[in-house]
Amino acid sequence: MAEEEAKVCSSFFVWYHRRASARSGSPLGLAGSTRVMSATSAVLLDLAHACGCGCSERLFREEAAAAAHAHLFVLCAGTAGGDVAEAAVRAWSGAGARVLLNWRASAACVYRLKRAADEAGALSLRVITSPRGRARLLGYQRALFTALYTFTYRLGCDGGGADDAPAGREVEDDVGALLRSLPAVGGAIRVLTSSLIPDCFGHGFSTRGGGVSRVPTLSSLNLFSSPRRQDSAALVQENRRRLALHAGFSPRPLHLLKVEHGSGVWLLGTKEPERYDAAVTDRPGRVLAAPGADCVPILFADPVARAVGVAHAGWRGTLLGVATATVSAMTTALGCVRTNILVVLGPSVGPCCFTLEPEQAARFRPECVRRTPACPPNVDLRLANRLQLQEAGIPPHHIQDDVGVAPCTSCHPRDFFSHLRDGPHFGTQVGFVWIKEEAGAPAAASEPRPQR
Repeated sequence: MAEEEAKVCSSFFVWYHRRASARSGSPLGLAGSTRVMSATSAVLLDLAHACGCGCSERLFREEAAAAAHAHLFVLCAGTAGGDVAEAAVRAWSGAGARVLLNWRASAACVYRLKRAADEAGALSLRVITSPRGRARLLGYQRALFTALYTFTYRLGCDGGGADDAPAGREVEDDVGALLRSLPAVGGAIRVLTSSLIPDCFGHGFSTRGGGVSRVPTLSSLNLFSSPRRQDSAALVQENRRRLALHAGFSPRPLHLLKVEHGSGVWLLGTKEPERYDAAVTDRPGRVLAAPGADCVPILFADPVARAVGVAHAGWRGTLLGVATATVSAMTTALGCVRTNILVVLGPSVGPCCFTLEPEQAARFRPECVRRTPACPPNVDLRLANRLQLQEAGIPPHHIQDDVGVAPCTSCHPRDFFSHLRDGPHFGTQVGFVWIKEEAGAPAAASEPRPQR
């Protein structure tokens, strides 16, 4: 049903591109400008839930008078309101106007609305609707948008309409079904694996293809959501679900590190810290994951003690010794022997692209820094971590750090996200590892996903 509805909405999504110049003879009678809106804003005219008394048109005239650089989205229910919608489009003097026909406040249509807002670069939306329309929209807004977007509702009268706002579970199910029906973007999921880690463990490093994220810097298998990014938690959860199915750990959740660029280590089974950059466990079926978008995701596995760990090593965490802190936690808390631990460094920014200020680079060992006259020094984070691991007692042949599993994220935009390359709205890939259950052993119970 969700897939069919998505196709219906898509077929009715008609684009009206208009020059951003003032127009005369508008049937809506636009007045002079009273407020200048941002270039990343939009006005959403909801005619699908309008009362029909003309209050929506009145509010629209007020918004249009100030919309010198804003985009316009008009929502209609079937052919109802079509004349008013066409008049609004003809009158619009902002950046562009688009009409969504056959509107219903459902996941498929709100998803189309979000795509239109993202393509227009609109993070601020002023919504002209009725109280009933707002009740219908709010649940889907919260599920598909993040706090990076701002919604301001301007309400007309309700016209006696019933309050038929969907229940929270109804919205969740509708959104989940819609996202599961979406085609993968950027090809199939591809996971990098290491020959160093034996088959009693599951592991891998995700790449950026095969997910459903469409914002360019997040496309497509972005695995992290935050209030400062454009991918909602529901969308990221769908990407994680697809990764889990591909990698073989479904339906287990990812225990994703809550990073702070430090050296704190969480032992699963103890109280979870508020923030930490490494985690270790000897419990089968618990999938540990380290995020990365230039920082080094590091996987640890001890096939003798049957224990695993992950670490997130940015330049600060590297200097603080997060990799060696993980080794120490595995030896002290899980009974591992250092010479049995296998370590794989994953995709991260290479010394070809990563630079620091001279005073910061000076804190690294000289062999990890490449200096060029008149340029900031280049720093090799992977070498710095590798040297620390060797000093901590990990045999060199138990450490894998090569282009097969650790290419430069900044140099390969088709395969990896990169904060350095993409800026503040970057996506996130992960390195993950878990202990496979032994044949005949009961499967590990699913645990609640840590809240981000």
